[in-house]
Amino acid sequence: MSEETVRIDDDDSHPMRARRLAQIARLVLIAEATTTVIYAWHGAWLIATTLAIGAVLCGLCLAISRGGRQSLGGAVLLASLTLLASTLMWISDGLHDVALVTYPVILIMAGLLGAKRYFFLLLACMLGFVSWLSLATYVWHTRQDNLLAGGAALWRDTNVILLVSAAAVWIVIDDMQKALDRLREQIGKFTASQAHLAYLARHDALTGLSNRALGRDRIEQALGQAARQQKRVALLFVDLDNFKSVNDMLGHQTGDDFLKEVALRLTQAVREADVVSRHGGDEFLIGLPDIASADDASEVAAAILASLARPFVVKDTELSCTGSIGIALHPQDGADYDTLLRQSDIAMYVAKESGRNAWRFFDPAMQASLQQGVLLVSRLRGALARREFELHYQPVIALASGRLLGAEALIRWRRPEAPLMLPGLFIDAAERSGLIVDIGEWVLEQACCQLVEWQCAGCGEFTMAVNLSVVQFRRGNVDEVVRRVLERSGLRAGCLELELTESTLVDDADAFILSLQRLKALGVKLAIDDFGTGYSNLAYLQRFAVDKLKIDRSFIVRLNNSSQDRAIVDAIVQIAHSLDLVVTAEGIEDPSVVQALIEMGCAQGQGYLFGKPQPAAEFEKLLVLGQTLAQRREREETGVFLAAGEGLLSSH
Repeated sequence: MSEETVRIDDDDSHPMRARRLAQIARLVLIAEATTTVIYAWHGAWLIATTLAIGAVLCGLCLAISRGGRQSLGGAVLLASLTLLASTLMWISDGLHDVALVTYPVILIMAGLLGAKRYFFLLLACMLGFVSWLSLATYVWHTRQDNLLAGGAALWRDTNVILLVSAAAVWIVIDDMQKALDRLREQIGKFTASQAHLAYLARHDALTGLSNRALGRDRIEQALGQAARQQKRVALLFVDLDNFKSVNDMLGHQTGDDFLKEVALRLTQAVREADVVSRHGGDEFLIGLPDIASADDASEVAAAILASLARPFVVKDTELSCTGSIGIALHPQDGADYDTLLRQSDIAMYVAKESGRNAWRFFDPAMQASLQQGVLLVSRLRGALARREFELHYQPVIALASGRLLGAEALIRWRRPEAPLMLPGLFIDAAERSGLIVDIGEWVLEQACCQLVEWQCAGCGEFTMAVNLSVVQFRRGNVDEVVRRVLERSGLRAGCLELELTESTLVDDADAFILSLQRLKALGVKLAIDDFGTGYSNLAYLQRFAVDKLKIDRSFIVRLNNSSQDRAIVDAIVQIAHSLDLVVTAEGIEDPSVVQALIEMGCAQGQGYLFGKPQPAAEFEKLLVLGQTLAQRREREETGVFLAAGEGLLSSH
């Protein structure tokens, strides 16, 4: 039996014991009152008086039990019954009296009332009284029965009967008591289990915070109260930045421990009356009831970000964390929970897109932008299925000779009955939705197949550059995709150049490094696109074994007008030469820039001066014509100008 069961059994407030005592006491009281009236009717006043005293004691027992003292009430009841039976035996027929048969009944009552100590005490008293009654009647002759017989034999038989009855009663009562104890234990476990399940149904099992259901309920209560009292409520949608990297690098167990620490800090950063709930994954909702103005919500958001900015130590590992927070206010942004949740979610995504580690209040313009983004993603899916995308190719030229060295494949979206859409208008949406993975694979395969087609047509061998998104690396199988495309297209790996942005190189997770190593093992070339606009970390250039730097066009267009830009370009070229890297200048539009780049030592260039990105058919015409940069200069000198977007190339 568990300690809890024993405690419940001995507790005067136990409802089963109280009910059992009251039922037995009422039955005894009715029996004693009835027999009192019967004996008084027959003139047996001594017996009637004794029974009346017993009834009074039984009534006292009921009064005591109603007062909540069941143990004392039970003791009074058992003692009064034993005393009543013994008295009736003394004044009547002794061991021959029918009152003797009440002894086993009293013992049964003691067992049913759960008082084991009373059971053995009463049994001892009964045996003692029977012995004393036998001595008084048959040895000392201080009293006399109406039926004198059997002295010692009657005493012996009576004691044997009592002992056997007591043993039988004890066995039955003990089994019943054990069964009741087991039942109470099971009920206790079931009750505890129900309470635990009820807790889990309303709380997050990992962090102990309110879960989505309880958080919603508490926030809706706050909204209802605010509506009645004309007060304001703020709903904060908190999303952790880059939490996935914690799981990827350190494992899910460490990620779980990290979330527990985050939950603790969120709770400490707000008031006790505020609602903190885990919405799911690395998302949390915080309800701020009874705020005076939007400034109060801003202060809480700032406190949360400051709290998250402090280093976390999880399993001897120091981790850093930032968060993006969207804030919606009641009643101006919505009157109900669902509306506020939707608006705060939108604001959170705007905060994340603005650079993360920030908070933003909801603005109706955000919703319109989001709806446009959702519609754009839907159209992108359809465009991919309907093959509405096409590739345009821009030449990469050797600045000194004008010889064609390569081409960069650039995606365009040709929508039915709409202008051609440039990638800057839809690539961000494709990356956010993950569609960039499928689109990127399509671009890679189309570009490789097109280059093989040109090579087979005798247009010469040159390099095809294709841009890769960081999302394609995070998926984890970009090297396998490149390998499959090379096999299907038949393109030699050395003819493929993959362009990465500087921001992609910052993601130096083990999986990313391994992907780059596998790409290099395939034999493809790696280039850093838009170099100079991002982190420009020289350690990346050595660590990732890139082959080329492409200087961003923002420096090139100002090359002749800004000494600072000229110095930056010159420095990049010199650094690239020292690391044995090829340099390509992007965005060349002015012939005077070409000579300056040649003097700096820049070997390659691309831009509108040499040709705009053109469809495959137009680009192929230029390849067939075999026009060189020298030919173009000669025509310019004679006043012959090419149409916009035309390029003079050599396929040697």
